[in-house]
Amino acid sequence: MAAEMDFSSPEIPEFTIMENVLHYELFFEAIFQLTRVLAIILPISKSYKTDNK
Repeated sequence: MAAEMDFSSPEIPEFTIMENVLHYELFFEAIFQLTRVLAIILPISKSYKTDNK
């Protein structure tokens, strides 16, 4: 009965070039989206010169 069970790991095909491109594109897009959200949440303070005479 134990001889009937096959516990060997299945063959995992390697990624194609297009799958790799898609993977990295989604990764960089996520970083870009996070920077856009942070730019909205954490605005850069601007210093304005005011002449009060």
